[in-house]
Amino acid sequence: MKKQMLECDDRLSQMEPMVIDGSCPLFADLLGLAHELCLASARLDSQIHKQTARGFAELISGVNCYYSNLIEGQRASLTDINDVMRDIAHLGSDRKHRNLAFAHISADRWANSQRLTQANLIFFLQETHRLFCEYLPVDMLTLEDCSVMVPGEFRRKEVRVGRHLPPRSEHLSIFLNHYSEVYGQRLESADKGGITRLTSIVAAFAAHHRLMWIHPFADGNGRVGRITLDAMLRACGVTGTALWSMSRGLAKSADTYNALLAQADKPRYGDRDGCGNLTERGLAEFCRFGLQAGIDQARFMASMIDLDSFGERVHNYFRCVRQTTLRPESAYLYMHAWTMGKFERGDAARLTGLSERTARTILSKLLAEGFLVSDTPKGRVRIGLPVHAMSFLLPNVYPHGDIKIPDQDLRALHANKD
Repeated sequence: MKKQMLECDDRLSQMEPMVIDGSCPLFADLLGLAHELCLASARLDSQIHKQTARGFAELISGVNCYYSNLIEGQRASLTDINDVMRDIAHLGSDRKHRNLAFAHISADRWANSQRLTQANLIFFLQETHRLFCEYLPVDMLTLEDCSVMVPGEFRRKEVRVGRHLPPRSEHLSIFLNHYSEVYGQRLESADKGGITRLTSIVAAFAAHHRLMWIHPFADGNGRVGRITLDAMLRACGVTGTALWSMSRGLAKSADTYNALLAQADKPRYGDRDGCGNLTERGLAEFCRFGLQAGIDQARFMASMIDLDSFGERVHNYFRCVRQTTLRPESAYLYMHAWTMGKFERGDAARLTGLSERTARTILSKLLAEGFLVSDTPKGRVRIGLPVHAMSFLLPNVYPHGDIKIPDQDLRALHANKD
């Protein structure tokens, strides 16, 4: 028994250090960035009504899907993403969809409903992987050796990731249990606030690297890892309303992201590089990169939803781009839902200054295109953010060239430019 414990400890030492502490020269910088991330995310949360944040979070789920898959060299179709967003009420029950967008958004939405703890961390990883893979076609689950990956199952074979050889499959449970113990405790201690919360935020980024280092699944580790990183940040009190996308920030510097992941795989460089087996400085540099990417995204989204500039884009869109198919008064209903969260359908005439019949027609068109959504056929309406309008309403959230703009919008846009 004693020999087994020594062998176990020796294996676990391969992925030390697990966290960055005060002995690291970059520790103070990392805490400062963690504090900035908290502030930037909190400021963003304060800019938007709680009900409007619900619609915005649905948009961000699609953004996460697009950019997380882009990091892996795959483009989730924005048409598929838009279809999933329009059918959001039935997400998780409709088995006819089997595509990358539906798979990722299903897993992401489930993850958003969970709170990570030490007790459920391993289950969370497996369930996220299962939900993601469950909606993929068989060809996307087929591995290089022609075997078919089982959703939610930890790998049973050995793999190589670049130059890195992850732990052998027979030892995965040892590494994952240690991973869960170390990072689960950090997540649960984040509620204490202060420096403890900041160190837990830094640890979330360290956990992201160490999960990639363990590489527990045959495929899909990156996407599961980024969904898990989001969940860890939520457990630390960051991104609770999901108004910005960590995956977008990582994808914007994907080469740096992948290079720093690989750099943190390396053994330590000497006596001044921590006291573990792996490079402490490499791990700290990765954490610094991730924290800065998060800060940039929170600030970017805050600039996008600044009320004055967003309102101007909305009015320009309905007055100029959609003038032939939607009345300019549509902007009044849209901005009222944005600022107030919800409104009664019967208020449409008062808000637009138009007749009841005309106002109902406008409202119906906005609902049909997803600019407004409702939980029931006659219930109050709230904001929607259809993908096809994002080039105009929230430019650069998605790459402009990847968004399919309806032909009538293009014609109107060109006519106004002329």
